[in-house]
Amino acid sequence: MVRKTAVAGKFYDGDPKKLRAAVNSYLKPGPAPAGRLSGILAPHAGYVFSGACAGLAFAALKDLSFDTLVILATGHTMGLRRGALVSAGSFATPLGEVQIDAAFCAELLKEKELFEDNPRAHAAEHAVEVQLPFLQALKGGAVNIVPILFNSEDDALLEAAGRALGRVMMGRKAVFCVSSDLSHYPPGDIAEASDNSVLLALRQAMRNSSPGYFGLANRLLSAKSAGYIDTTACGQAAMTVGAAAALELGCNDFELAQYTHSGKTSGDDSRVVGYGAGYYIAAAPKPAGALGLTQEMRKELLRLARTSIGEFLDTGKTPQQPLDTRPEFNQPAAIFVTLTLGGQLRGCIGSLEPRGTLCDMVASYAGAAAFEDPRFPPVTAGELLKLKIEISVLSPLERVKSADAVKEGVHGVYVKSGRRSGTYLPQVWEHFKKKEEFLTSLCEDKAGLPGGAWKDGSAELYTYTVTPFTEK
Repeated sequence: MVRKTAVAGKFYDGDPKKLRAAVNSYLKPGPAPAGRLSGILAPHAGYVFSGACAGLAFAALKDLSFDTLVILATGHTMGLRRGALVSAGSFATPLGEVQIDAAFCAELLKEKELFEDNPRAHAAEHAVEVQLPFLQALKGGAVNIVPILFNSEDDALLEAAGRALGRVMMGRKAVFCVSSDLSHYPPGDIAEASDNSVLLALRQAMRNSSPGYFGLANRLLSAKSAGYIDTTACGQAAMTVGAAAALELGCNDFELAQYTHSGKTSGDDSRVVGYGAGYYIAAAPKPAGALGLTQEMRKELLRLARTSIGEFLDTGKTPQQPLDTRPEFNQPAAIFVTLTLGGQLRGCIGSLEPRGTLCDMVASYAGAAAFEDPRFPPVTAGELLKLKIEISVLSPLERVKSADAVKEGVHGVYVKSGRRSGTYLPQVWEHFKKKEEFLTSLCEDKAGLPGGAWKDGSAELYTYTVTPFTEK
């Protein structure tokens, strides 16, 4: 079977000489990726808009030795529950045919709940096809492809598909390309805020080893920008699969090479499409959950917390937070807000799991700490000026086998047994002289468990770290 071109002469030039010249002009390398490269992110729009961005991503593959390129792309033309492959034959472009790695596809198709042979889904699809001329210009006919389309919203299935893909890639000379554009049709300024937030979320998903984080980030961003944006990333599913595959292959980071949008080419910022190029890499580990909040960002979040308490006093409501121009503020975040008055605790509320964006959670939990902590009466207007506010941004929870893994003064600890649970932030260590005292008190006083539950195996232990910052 030869899958004929569907968009030659539309998304890219149908004349072979002109197409090769255009692609070669786009294949301009940037700085080398900062670690071992397993995959790339490349846009899939018309070349006049996204060709240079895609070329930058593909240029990083020029000197890489590989036999197979797995192309993870968006399925635009029909709904798909599983990953849809064309399992044999070739794809044609004006530059010739690219063979499908049938043996690789056969391995994937053993995972019947995750992949299916579905040539019909590819018949009119452009998201795989537009990547092929770049591969042909780089490697000629020396590299085969595995074309897969996704558009499921099932994060668990997408992660499982990515993990399975990573396992099949192991031991082969294979890399992957995630074919995805970003936001569709907002004004340029909204696109930049949303797209840079999506790209940062992809980096955080890799650093946190959590592909599901990326899906959550997109859902939160979609809710905030519903009046402007058709989609935050048309290849969200493929990007999630790519993150899971990269993690399975030992990668731990996503490095952005370029961000742009169609308005920068057309000059019309009224309705744009966003594009990103980047690399899935194994690099020096970065702290899990760290967003790199600057001192000015921390001050702004503390101001937001105080303003939110004041607004709740006036209106009885927590203020809604719009899409922020700072991508860090639009990331899913687990936080605690702690209030003290005269050095004494006056309220502390938070979450161990991300339940909204960083801005949303600061505003919400500041109000909750002031008015909903059952240990204290509601904060009064007279107390507001005297309150001191601290925000703690949490890293993802990590299950540990025993208390030996708990680092005194460093880790927050969450203990859970059945329906009973509780946590102490790392700041609580200052009230205890020994780890045993800290953990016993956590079980007895916070979780309502027997004091020895942390050591007799009847409770689960989780650790996390925090980035705390407080008003001066």
